[in-house]
Amino acid sequence: MKMTNNLCSTSCSSNSVLPEPGFYLSTIKAGETLVIEPDDTNRLLFLRSGRFTISSVERSDYSVRESHLLFLSRAHSYSIVAVEDCSLLIARFVTGSLAVEGDTYRSIAAEMSKISYKFTAVPMVNIFAGFVDSVVFFLEHGVNTMAMHRAKIEEMFVIFRHFYSREVFLRTFYSMFNNNMSFRTLVENNAPHAKNVEALAKMCGHSLSHFKLLFSQHFDQTPYVWMQLHRSVEISALLNDTAIPIKSIIKKYGFTSHGHFSLFCRKFLGDTPRALRRRSHLGVVATIEDVKKNLERSRRQSASSKKSATTDTPRRRGRPRKTEVK
Repeated sequence: MKMTNNLCSTSCSSNSVLPEPGFYLSTIKAGETLVIEPDDTNRLLFLRSGRFTISSVERSDYSVRESHLLFLSRAHSYSIVAVEDCSLLIARFVTGSLAVEGDTYRSIAAEMSKISYKFTAVPMVNIFAGFVDSVVFFLEHGVNTMAMHRAKIEEMFVIFRHFYSREVFLRTFYSMFNNNMSFRTLVENNAPHAKNVEALAKMCGHSLSHFKLLFSQHFDQTPYVWMQLHRSVEISALLNDTAIPIKSIIKKYGFTSHGHFSLFCRKFLGDTPRALRRRSHLGVVATIEDVKKNLERSRRQSASSKKSATTDTPRRRGRPRKTEVK
């Protein structure tokens, strides 16, 4: 962990030689930044008071307010900027062995496929407030033994297992149980902010070539096609909102001209932007399947036009023969 502006944990003694598993306290003044680098441990942040924004490859400028907790994966770096003075209790741990008593990683992986994951904070239930206070009490009174830290880590997971729904529990620790999900999640969270495949690869922390390889393995299609399909759905929704000027949509998605945008809409959405907007009162937003059908129709029409052009009588080349005039 790296702190900017010479910040120091309010429990420097526990922070100097951190036990594993273990807890430590941290305070961040308004306007200050706390940077957490990737290492061998996952973290669970308990925001006791204040408000901050957090950015990583998973999500940018996400706001978290007091009485919420947030899981940070050991695979990513995080930048936390305090909007107000913040008081944090941070738990560090390596695996979910304590969390999966009675489960197997295989059984949890099967459940993961049914969960829609998104990097998000979770409200602390009342019992967690008491838990946080008890850990803070121990730390502030010099109780910094390995036994205390391990017991409290186990208690933390017991609370999660019994006072939150199964879905919230699995969604919170999703990346800890399922390492393969990280790439898909990064792509889906960052795609709305990327102008092209190169930008998306950079946001996800991969070189372009490695990104394309991973993408084909996880999505079974090229990143360019995937982005075009999802972008079409977003544009369809924006065209339904008559309060948004078409010029703004063109600018947002980087189209070079109105004509370029019109060609895109004809190909992926089946009609011109103005025609689609005229039907906005119907409230119909294109789905991925709709876009695929429009794209296939556009391809068939293009193929038909080319075939028709090649079957026309071929034009004669060269100069026409001169005929003798008798």
